Amino acid sequence: MLISVIIPVYNRAHWITRALESVKAQGIQDLEVILGDDASTDSTLELAKSILPDVKVARLPSNQGASAARNAALKLAKGEMIAFLDSDDEWVPGKLASQISFLEEQPEVGLCGSGHLLMSRDAEPIPYAGRNPLDWRRELHIAESFHGASTSVVRREVLESVGLFDERLRVLEDWDWLLRISQQYPIHVLPEQLAIIHENNPSDADQTAISLEYFVNKHRAEFRIYGDRHAANAISQHYENAARTFFRHGRTGEGSSLLWKSWIEAPLRNPRMLAAFPLAACDVLLGTKMLFGIVAGRSRRRLRTVTR
Repeated sequence: MLISVIIPVYNRAHWITRALESVKAQGIQDLEVILGDDASTDSTLELAKSILPDVKVARLPSNQGASAARNAALKLAKGEMIAFLDSDDEWVPGKLASQISFLEEQPEVGLCGSGHLLMSRDAEPIPYAGRNPLDWRRELHIAESFHGASTSVVRREVLESVGLFDERLRVLEDWDWLLRISQQYPIHVLPEQLAIIHENNPSDADQTAISLEYFVNKHRAEFRIYGDRHAANAISQHYENAARTFFRHGRTGEGSSLLWKSWIEAPLRNPRMLAAFPLAACDVLLGTKMLFGIVAGRSRRRLRTVTR
């Protein structure tokens, strides 16, 4: 069985070696690795070919984002199973073998993910065991995920059915893709931590805002299949996540505006959010970062809660 590994890259010379070495460590012979190169200008491709001389490259003429890079690579893929890995992440040995074995035993499952180990920016490892809620479709609405861009193995027929990544999304493209799959196929996540996700810089704030509005409008009717309250909570959660990105970039005013939108959508979802507005004003007047500390601290507490 041929397995295609899809890796989007853009100026990843400092990380591509780690990612490709982890692919080699899978020890699978029937494997093709395809880089979707998003118009890199550094030595990414030269390094990749020095590690894997047979690597295939689908090169874009201009920088168009991860969705376009993955799609370009997918158009070259010939595998019966397709695995995804971001160029700044890595797999542990045996990951693909475990997932392929599961998919062969469970033909009704369309996509198999896995648990992962999150390496935070301060080098603190945070383990995420894979879990399986009663309804992954509902779970994906409220921004719960399993880092599908680096843990997923999917059957070719699934991608042929749901289509390629949405290139209008520069952010949230993996959530959009997973959500579309969950509408048609069962998803299963293995409990083992089979990937290492490296936490890097936050997403581009402007692209986050653009993608957020498009994503919410695209899926608003989808969110409502579980009721209006669920839809409001889902949209509110996505606005709060986007606000966190703006705060991490130091753009407090725009982050506060997104928090306001989050609160308007679902005032009772997170009552503590009301504290953000006076804190944001204090940060502007005093030059402090109290709101950022609370937002970052809440995120870290959530990470710790998930691992218990």
